[in-house]
Amino acid sequence: MTLASIANKLPFDVSQTFIGGKWVAPSSSATSKVVNPDTGEEIATVPECTATDVDRAVQAAHTAFYDGPWINEFSGAQRRDAMLALAAAIEEHRKNIELIESINTGKPIVDVRGELDDTIDLFRHFAGYADKVEGRHISSQANTNLQAYTTKEPVGVVGFINAFNYPICLLAWKVAPALAAGCTVVFKPGPQTPLTTQYFAYLLEQTKLFPPGVFNVVLGGVEAGQALVEHDLVDKVGFTGSVATGKNVIRSTASTRMVRMASVELGGKSPGVVMPDADLDKTARLVVMGCMSNAGMNCNALTRLWVHRSIYDEFLPKLKAAAEALKLDTPQLEHTEMGPLIDRRQYERVLKYIRIGKEEDGASVLTGGEPALGRGFWVQPTLFYNVDPKARIATEEIFGPVLSVLQPFDNLDDVIETERKSEFGLAASIFSHNHRDITKFTRRLRCGTIWVNTHNPLYSFLPFGGFRNSGFGREMGYESFDGYLVSKAIIDDLS
Repeated sequence: MTLASIANKLPFDVSQTFIGGKWVAPSSSATSKVVNPDTGEEIATVPECTATDVDRAVQAAHTAFYDGPWINEFSGAQRRDAMLALAAAIEEHRKNIELIESINTGKPIVDVRGELDDTIDLFRHFAGYADKVEGRHISSQANTNLQAYTTKEPVGVVGFINAFNYPICLLAWKVAPALAAGCTVVFKPGPQTPLTTQYFAYLLEQTKLFPPGVFNVVLGGVEAGQALVEHDLVDKVGFTGSVATGKNVIRSTASTRMVRMASVELGGKSPGVVMPDADLDKTARLVVMGCMSNAGMNCNALTRLWVHRSIYDEFLPKLKAAAEALKLDTPQLEHTEMGPLIDRRQYERVLKYIRIGKEEDGASVLTGGEPALGRGFWVQPTLFYNVDPKARIATEEIFGPVLSVLQPFDNLDDVIETERKSEFGLAASIFSHNHRDITKFTRRLRCGTIWVNTHNPLYSFLPFGGFRNSGFGREMGYESFDGYLVSKAIIDDLS
């Protein structure tokens, strides 16, 4: 399927971008191709924004924040109602958005439906915070003539750089709390997956409830991203992506004239632990989906699996059967359970790591390890077993459908001690019904999210983020909303 077959479902011009409340042509004629990962075919051509375009977008957001009505005249209730109207617009157009997202990303259509549910829920959830920004009145202990209180105010202009793996859903993670807090936004989607961001901008425009400049889009790659994080009028940067790029983003927020705030969600190498009392059949399916969901292109994917020695030989065949049962097919078909990798670069990266696992790490292949379907960027679900915990495939983020079943363990304390030394700290899971083991694991492991007898579910009301090289700051939950607010102390001398 090509984008041409759904061209009538695109109510915007993909050759333009959205800045200052208008669809505009970028300053450069440079373009990039958008590819269908299922087939490798080009489906659209979009513009590459330059530093000049980024400056226009940031200036529009700056003017909207400091001189416009979004924060200066709108009440919290008005921002709430605008966001609820936007959520309703997304719901009305969801079938179009789902199809576009599935074709652009290669995601199974059934998965995309769940992501649209989450997107709509996120805007409704954070709309509820918009009219509940609260400060504190503080009694003075030193001087009864002083009245002291705090207010919470929006950070200002927020520049977002999004990843390719969850285009519309991660947009909601970032944009919904920022808008609810009263911030204005410049948003750069992943260069591989810009189409639903453009669709979102179109729907925001159609509500006629968001003043010009409140939300702006810049398309492109490194040049646009660098210009955004280095712009002195950006008050906060939000980033999702690799550790290496995230470190550059953090350095950039402090290397220009103005120091800026930052929130970065980076890599992961999430461990799972299967204890002897786990339901092995159920756990095998959960582990496989914990790793292979979104073709393994999840920062929180379960990619390091510890299995207790007493059940190791029994569990491996169940794991193999669960992986081989996954249905790989055209993403728009209802029965498809796993899609392709996003592009050729990621496809070649994953195959390189599979070779490393076989040749350098000396790991054994339980199943998979080869390209799939003979087209596009498909790779078989791949399981290695008896993997050294220090092997490259067990410690480096691959971002593909590759699971390392580590050498069997005997003592949970040893597993916890090993994982506490990891460079990552995003997520983990334990499969057990032993309360003592579960409590030990969840309390001692330093990870942002820990699942018990499941892996992957996330919710709008719970924070998500990590420790160490997995980044800092939180997405979703009240913590995310609060991250777009700053406290101001006001002291009034009444004497």
